[in-house]
Amino acid sequence: MTQDQARTALLLGILALLSLVPAGVALRRARASGDWDLTSTMILLVGGLASLPTVVYVIHTGRPERLDPLGEVEIGFPQWVNQIGTASNALLLASLAVFFVHRLFGERARVNSAPLIALALVLLLAFSDGLHGQQPFAPRQLVLVAALLAAAVARPGRSALLGGAAVVLLFTVLSGAEAIIQPATVLRECRTDNPCGVLGILYPGVFTNENIFSLLLVAGIPFVWLGLRGRVRFLLACYVAFVAVATGSKLGAVSAVVVLAFLVLLRPALPDEAGAPDPVASPGRVLFALPVLGGAAAIGLLVPFHHPGSDTLGDRATIWDMARDELSRSPLIGFGGKTWSGKYQAGEIPAAVSPSLHNQWIDTLYAGGLVGLLLFLLLLVHLLARGGVPGLPVTASVLLPVLLTSVLERPWSFGISNALTFALLVATITPVRVPRAGPVVSGERPRSLVGSRGAV
Repeated sequence: MTQDQARTALLLGILALLSLVPAGVALRRARASGDWDLTSTMILLVGGLASLPTVVYVIHTGRPERLDPLGEVEIGFPQWVNQIGTASNALLLASLAVFFVHRLFGERARVNSAPLIALALVLLLAFSDGLHGQQPFAPRQLVLVAALLAAAVARPGRSALLGGAAVVLLFTVLSGAEAIIQPATVLRECRTDNPCGVLGILYPGVFTNENIFSLLLVAGIPFVWLGLRGRVRFLLACYVAFVAVATGSKLGAVSAVVVLAFLVLLRPALPDEAGAPDPVASPGRVLFALPVLGGAAAIGLLVPFHHPGSDTLGDRATIWDMARDELSRSPLIGFGGKTWSGKYQAGEIPAAVSPSLHNQWIDTLYAGGLVGLLLFLLLLVHLLARGGVPGLPVTASVLLPVLLTSVLERPWSFGISNALTFALLVATITPVRVPRAGPVVSGERPRSLVGSRGAV
């Protein structure tokens, strides 16, 4: 690590600590407005506990590379980290079960349909796992099932977005604090095959690599913009976008800039917010938002099947071709959520490409077949349609980071719970409808559907 890189890491750490001031103001305002509730806490728990083993490992060990007998970098963690993962999964399962029972029977919450569509896709992958010799319903898959069931009875709207914003701000602050205490821990070595970013560093923070951190940050920019109240949210959204650029991930940097520009131009706002756009004016925003979403989705779907080759895309092009050639063996239900990662254990693929196929569309098609791809499309359409025309700017803002990063990564996992599961949950319970105007009793504040305790 050079002196310039150490100074850059220190600067990122100072900015993270300074961000605590506006973040504290925003969160205090959220509590005063009654925005924070059990749904926010559930999202924070899912985001925090899912990444706990990684955070502990990075802070404790400083991300040393472990090599197998052939000299290849091993994936996975030492046994003591896996034990932390087992404990965090057990705690998360218990917490999600309590949340589900309390919301369904204690508060008699309505059931949200979007998480159930995602759950159907998860169950399809588990069924396909069993048919192809993989263990269905492993612990992290059970956590994903429990998380989607919890989302099905969660409170939609601002509280979920607020929980997602808290997860993102938590990890920016943790990464910044670690950058001050031990800067070498939060930086990765720049190499010819993995060059430095625009700030001259690779900054994965408290995660294992910069791609994971950047995906979390990019997904969280709309959560910060929509979940928080007041002008401070714009400052924090810009800060999160800056950190995504600072990670050194090219996809993360481009996506962060595009998402932030999209938010500035679209100006999405929840219906319970003063100054929210009038429903009559929303069609103009729809004409802007839908082509952007459609273009990002079309590129993501077509790239694995019509790409420029490995000279441009490296290993991604190779694994896309490999997966495409295998699809004819199980076109309807795919191969399950664990078959692809199992190829690493069999020595068929390198460690770097074993977690996923690095494209949401072909990853879903490979794991769930045509049925899985149709369920994924149904989920996207349902999310866009549920809020109607007035609610589409909000949903479009949440989905754009997913569709942009889906071109070269897989932001949503339907096979296991991971660091981005919280973002999937927030997206499935974000859509809201603009409340109908009703009579207001003198001296009484009107309550919107988003601000009410019950589900929409």
